[in-house]
Amino acid sequence: METLRRALSEDPEDPEAHALLSLVLLALKRPHAAEHEAGIALSLEPLLPLAHTAAASAAMARRRFKDAEQHLHNLLELEPDDADNLVLQARFFDLTGQKERKREVLQRAIALAPDDPDTMVALGEDALERGEVKRAEQWARDALTARPEFQDGLVLMGHVHLRQGSIEDAREHALWALRQNATDEGALRLLASIKARQSPLLGLWWRYAMFMGSLGDTRSTLVLLGAFVVYRFATQATKDLGQPQLASIIQLVWLGLAMYTWVGPALFQRMVRQELETVRLDPRF
Repeated sequence: METLRRALSEDPEDPEAHALLSLVLLALKRPHAAEHEAGIALSLEPLLPLAHTAAASAAMARRRFKDAEQHLHNLLELEPDDADNLVLQARFFDLTGQKERKREVLQRAIALAPDDPDTMVALGEDALERGEVKRAEQWARDALTARPEFQDGLVLMGHVHLRQGSIEDAREHALWALRQNATDEGALRLLASIKARQSPLLGLWWRYAMFMGSLGDTRSTLVLLGAFVVYRFATQATKDLGQPQLASIIQLVWLGLAMYTWVGPALFQRMVRQELETVRLDPRF
């Protein structure tokens, strides 16, 4: 960021520098400032692809999906055959719940750039999300073959090992990634997932979250509705059979499960924040 600031002090109207600064600010979790810098870049050069990339990324970070969609449209008109642009569009579809369109775009991206590790990781993450662990492992291996020690590839492989129950292998990949970049949120989130997996309190919730995530939105909703119907039927049946105490126990168990699935994500996010708080940057850099 300091390098870009020095460049802009010499040439305040350099659109590429403003666009790059926007992306750096996004990495620093400053989406409002990133959106401002992207806007300056676009005002200086409306047809600069990098400016639309920054603007779309900032809009997604702020959940301004209509703005993001417009910037992505402009970006793909300027550079329709750039795999990185398609991966960014796939992330937009993921955030907006358009899973099938995301997969279609990723397939186009890998066809355009078969050796692109970013696309491979995106495909691996999608496979893992659907519960296709072996497929995700292959994409992770392909990404690390294309670019050894690739940060996102290491994190993906760590998640694959974690899903397979190989805790030590998952931890090794998390630490491997963190040795390269101690501030990488993906690696820190993987480390928190490992701790959650081993925690007596969060272990069951972690397995439940992974299982529900692999089902997809529609099937997971049906599972939840089915579980609620079974709960209501069991409660009413025990009351009809003259077992009000058993009905109360079933209600308490259901309430406990509901509270557990509600509290679990908050505890996990707290664990992630604790991992992030342990990171301290050297002030000399």
